[in-house]
Amino acid sequence: MMTTKHFLAFAAIGALTLSACDRIKAPEQPAAPAATETPAEPDLPVRPEAVESTAGIDWEAARRDMASVPSEERGEGAFQVQSGASAPPVPVLLPTGIVVPQSAEGGVKFMPMSDGYFATYPGVDYDIVVNGTNEVIGARDAGDTSADTEPSYLATASGAQVAFSRYGADYLIEFECKNATGEDPECIGEDEALEIARKLVIAGTR
Repeated sequence: MMTTKHFLAFAAIGALTLSACDRIKAPEQPAAPAATETPAEPDLPVRPEAVESTAGIDWEAARRDMASVPSEERGEGAFQVQSGASAPPVPVLLPTGIVVPQSAEGGVKFMPMSDGYFATYPGVDYDIVVNGTNEVIGARDAGDTSADTEPSYLATASGAQVAFSRYGADYLIEFECKNATGEDPECIGEDEALEIARKLVIAGTR
């Protein structure tokens, strides 16, 4: 039989045990790592897509100009440029007064293309290649037939180029050096190249 003495002893032991438990702390859990924010993607400039389209051609102006040029001055040389429905899709502009050496293999060549034409004139110091196209790649309004531009000269690794627009079409004259050497061959000057471009005459139109 538990006496009052025994009861008090057990009560004291229980109180000490509770007091000790209060002083024991649960082990601290490691702090959760702070959430790292994903760096925002930088805003990069959007490159406009190149839109290819077919230029509108001012055929009426081309026909007027062709009617004013005597047939013997149309720069056709050894080939005949078709006119009307079978003509190339751009007015054909060709150089005049070009002297082709008799030794040149193949002579002058003319080739209609689906988007325009090209003509080649072999020379002593350089060959001339005239290109005309109705393709427009984002540079201007395809329907703007009044956007004629003056010829612009550019020296290239193989010679030089002259580019311009007329009747709504784009034209490029390439001068390919034959005998010039070095990294920057020079077989034709800017003044001479621009003069050839300005003397182009219309030789065919629809």
